[in-house]
Amino acid sequence: MTPNNKGQGPKPLKLVEGSIAPDCVAVLVYTTFPNREAAIAVARSLVESRVAGCVNIIPAMTSVYVWDGKTEIADEVVLIAKAPAGSVKALMGAIRAAHPYDVPAILVVPVAAANAAYLEWLSAGVGAVRPD
Repeated sequence: MTPNNKGQGPKPLKLVEGSIAPDCVAVLVYTTFPNREAAIAVARSLVESRVAGCVNIIPAMTSVYVWDGKTEIADEVVLIAKAPAGSVKALMGAIRAAHPYDVPAILVVPVAAANAAYLEWLSAGVGAVRPD
C-alpha cells in the first residue's frame, strides 16, 4: 500500500450528466499506477473486455503531492486509456474496480477532433458505432 491510499475507503465515481460535450468524439482517461505490472494488467483487462480501444502506458514518472499533511514523492506509471465518448462511464468504472489505490486519479480528457479512420478503429475496438 502506498502513502496516497492509506486509510481511504472506496468512493463511487461521479460523472456529472452533460459533463462530456455532445460533440466530443472520444475520451482519454488518465490514471497512474504504482508499477508497470499493475498498469499492464489493468490495460489488458480494459482492452480485452472492450471498454477501451487502446491503452498507452508511460513507464516512469515522479509524483509529488501532499498526503496526511506530509509531502510525498513517489515513482508511478501513467496509463492513458482511449475510447469513444459514449464508453466513458464503463471505462471509468472498470478502471476504478481494478485499481489498487483507494483514491486513484481517474481524469477524463475529452477529445474534440481526431482522424476519422482512427475513430472508426477505436470504436470497433469497443464494439461501438460512431455517430455520423
